[in-house]
Amino acid sequence: MQKTRLPIAMATQHPDSASRSFSSQEEVDEALRDFSPAEKGGFECDEKMVDFEGKLTAYGQMRWIIEKVTSALNLVPGEDFLITPRIPSEKLEEAERQVMVIWAAVAANKFSYEVAARQAIKYLIAPMVESSRELLISLRRINKLLKFGQEELGLPSTCVMRLVPLFEDVVKLLHCNEIIDGYRRLMLKELGEYEDHFRVFLGKSDAAMTYGHVASLLAIKIALSRLEKWKREMHVDVCPIIGVGLLPFRGHLAPWNVKNFIEEYKGYYTVTIQTGLRYDIPHEQSIEVIRSIKREAGHTPVVYDDEEERELVDAIREFARSYFDVMVEMATTICLIADVIPERRDRVPRESYYRSLTGPLKLIGDKLLYEKMPSGEIKLPRAIKFVAACYMLGVPPAILGVGRALKTLRIKKGEDFIEDLIKRYAKGLRDDLAFEFNFLNLDIAKERLSSTTFSKIVEDVEEISRVFGLEKGDVNENGLQHSMCIKLFWDKMGRPEAVEYALRAGIIRGSLG
Repeated sequence: MQKTRLPIAMATQHPDSASRSFSSQEEVDEALRDFSPAEKGGFECDEKMVDFEGKLTAYGQMRWIIEKVTSALNLVPGEDFLITPRIPSEKLEEAERQVMVIWAAVAANKFSYEVAARQAIKYLIAPMVESSRELLISLRRINKLLKFGQEELGLPSTCVMRLVPLFEDVVKLLHCNEIIDGYRRLMLKELGEYEDHFRVFLGKSDAAMTYGHVASLLAIKIALSRLEKWKREMHVDVCPIIGVGLLPFRGHLAPWNVKNFIEEYKGYYTVTIQTGLRYDIPHEQSIEVIRSIKREAGHTPVVYDDEEERELVDAIREFARSYFDVMVEMATTICLIADVIPERRDRVPRESYYRSLTGPLKLIGDKLLYEKMPSGEIKLPRAIKFVAACYMLGVPPAILGVGRALKTLRIKKGEDFIEDLIKRYAKGLRDDLAFEFNFLNLDIAKERLSSTTFSKIVEDVEEISRVFGLEKGDVNENGLQHSMCIKLFWDKMGRPEAVEYALRAGIIRGSLG
């Protein structure tokens, strides 16, 4: 499939808006606004991710969006905008459901050709990718259903749909170039197909939830470097998509941090524009972020040499160890709070779509952490509720493990390494942590967490304060209001009012999670 102009601003259906919830029926009108110009209240996005991963999205939604956008805005699908579904993971949902979503995309493309003689759906996002072979299996399904659509629906033979692998685990991010290379070779060997470009989706949130903020940040930067090197070696185009939200733990794509973001994730072609940024922030500020992202897309990423990568992987392992050590102790409490946080989209229950913790344990390789794990599987919530729950505990998630990891790395690698890390590889980290300190509430944390867990958090806070010159308790008006909300949340726990205070706190932060 020949690469056309790729979209830059991908509006998503993430449930991270504190001020707005959406039913499946409302998501068609939502997409119309996503593609509309700013002067009409729109967000000027050029791609829409229709999400079927763990989400109860109507199979007909892709067609309905195409119909509404083409008629209301006179935009041409496939040229002015793309619809890009995220298909279900076969590991956590049934293969039948993946087939149903692919078929819905085929049918939507038939409609797209009828109304505009163009193909609206060119890519399908495959979540939680772990191997080249699983990508090939999904691609075979796509090709079979496309052929069926050609034979039975009259779909043009020129209609081709390709997979966008989504890497959401630190270990998989570090090996994404190898997985993509294996996929390219399998396509050639088993299907006789050659691809001239690859869109590769690098996700921040789930990687952060299981490995911590700094580990996930550094892993994405290494992934960008390794993909660039692979691109030069194979002479193919690689077009990264960066999946981020508004809060620091999930990427910090916010009006006050957009310059840092552009520098931190240099090399992106596409960025997710999630609903916290679209609805919990003043519209004019959201538009300026989106326009800034568009202006700076497509630059060459920073490429690290082998020695730099080894040093960064060592740092990732240490940050992940310190984070995981305290996160596991908090996990049960986090899950209880997450169950109180209200749903903002029609999603499946946590028990049906939870995140595993085996990956971090393998990377860290610490026997003491293995022994610390409870006998049963910890079923963490999805990332947005996880983040919201941490804030309601008074412990903003981006600080977890950071201070203790910095202290250990200083002992192991020296002060120069820490300075290098902050100045060269994580330039926006101080601003991430300054944002988090504004919403820190150690009084609440002390009440709700064990003394062992709390002492580790205090150690993180004190070392962060020392390294970055941040003062706990030095908060602005938003920080004061946020503290009041979480106190009232706990006062009203078990009553409907608790939900309202959780949402108010999210609005103050600029996103639910």
